[in-house]
Amino acid sequence: MLQTTLTCAKCGSTALRKNGHSHGHAKYLCTSCRHQAVFQPAAPRKAAQYAQVEKLLLERVSQRAIVRLTGVARMTVAKLAKKSADPSEQ
Repeated sequence: MLQTTLTCAKCGSTALRKNGHSHGHAKYLCTSCRHQAVFQPAAPRKAAQYAQVEKLLLERVSQRAIVRLTGVARMTVAKLAKKSADPSEQ
């Protein structure tokens, strides 16, 4: 199961607490900067797709084949390939 971490859009802090709801979505309050908003977690399906793309890149599958298999845009696959190849960012 994938677990997502909510971060504040204003300061980037992960110190959030629930603070009511709005239109069926939970509102959160950042305890660091007091910013309040409806924070949308990253889509678990997209995270699973990106994990599959990274696995296929490690197996040296072509980018166009990865696009056909996963449905992720080719430019996104290229960006993930560049990110995984650059050791300075890790």
